[in-house]
This record gives sequence, structure tokens and C-alpha cells, in this order.
Amino acid sequence: MPLNVPVTITLPPIDRSYTVHTDRQRWSAEQLAAEPDGRAAQEAAVREGVRKAASTCAYAQLTEPDIDTAAHPDGSVTMTGRVLCDESDCHSAAQRHHFDAAESIEAKAAADWVAQKELDLAPGELAVHQERVRTGYYDKRDQRRASLGFVLVGVLCVAAGGGMGQYDYTKPKGTSPGTNINVWIWTNVDSLCNHLAFPALVAGTLLIMFGVCRLAITNATAH
Repeated sequence: MPLNVPVTITLPPIDRSYTVHTDRQRWSAEQLAAEPDGRAAQEAAVREGVRKAASTCAYAQLTEPDIDTAAHPDGSVTMTGRVLCDESDCHSAAQRHHFDAAESIEAKAAADWVAQKELDLAPGELAVHQERVRTGYYDKRDQRRASLGFVLVGVLCVAAGGGMGQYDYTKPKGTSPGTNINVWIWTNVDSLCNHLAFPALVAGTLLIMFGVCRLAITNATAH
């Protein structure tokens, strides 16, 4: 699992940003047995994975990664390689990645590793803030929600305009808005509905069209 993890350590007067270029591989007992020296082959693969995680980073290409090894009861072995990098370009690039559930576990482990490596603190003794920045997928999802919001508001405007257009108040015979407060109120409501019905229909139609066009553009640029 090649991964680049953005990490910020905040402990006054320290405020540092890092990137952990890392790769974690678990080889089964069969994979290990298939090589003349299974663990050496796995370690070489992990080192190569770290380099692939950040192919343009000099730290990842030239620095020997720290290797953590964990053996499992079924005979499989997990190796994790990590290189600590303080290049701002790597940090900015890593921030643009959204971590899924499996990656988040490795990212948290990488953050704890930085705390222990840089300040000699055990995991949990220092707040290491792993930065999360939404990727294009989440931006697109928010754009779709906004587009659907425009459509929904437009539908409500059209419905309100249609309802106001249907409203027709006829004052009772023998009454006058100047002498009966109820007649005055409902006469003015009728007048207001007549004035607002058409603008509401137009505004609602425009909002629906805008929302639909915005949604189509978002979907067309999603990939």
C-alpha cells in the first residue's frame, strides 16, 4: 500500500509539517517460501514501494526507509517502510489525497511514527494532527448536492407560483375593504398573489434549468 501521509506536529514552539512516504506489504507464507530469501525479497519490494509512493521526491528515492516487521501466526509477514520528508511540495500533494478506511489506519500509524521519531515520544503522548483535504470526488459530490438544491428550490418556486396563480378571492356582496378588515386583508392577499405568481414561475423555471445544467456539467467533468 504505497501512501503519502501529510502530518503536522504542533507542540510550542514546534510547528512542523512533514510527509511520510510509506509502503506496507503483507506476504503470505507461500509468497515468502517461493523466494530464496523471502524476507529479503519482501523488504526489497517494500523499499521499492516507498520509492514508487513518491517517484519525484529525492528523500524517497535516496533515503533508506525505516522498516518495521511484524510476523503473524499464519506464517505471513507484514513489513512497513517509511521515509520522513519535509519538502513543502510533497506535503501539498499529500494533502490532496482522501484516505479510505484501510489507508487511514496506516496514516495514523505513520503519524505516531513521526511523533516518536522526531520527539522521542510514545504514541499518544503528542497530538499529531493528520491533515485531511477533500479530493475531487467529495468536491463533485458537494457540487451535485448544490445543483439538486437549485432544482429543489426551483420546484418549490414553481409550485408556489402555480398556487398563487390559482388563488382568487371574491369579496362577499355588500362588503368593502374600507369598512371590513378581513375583506381588506384578503383583497390585498389576492392582489399580492396576482403580482407574484408569474415572477415566481419564471424564477422557479430558471432555477430548475440552472440546476439541471450545473448537474450535467458536474457529471460530464467527474472523470
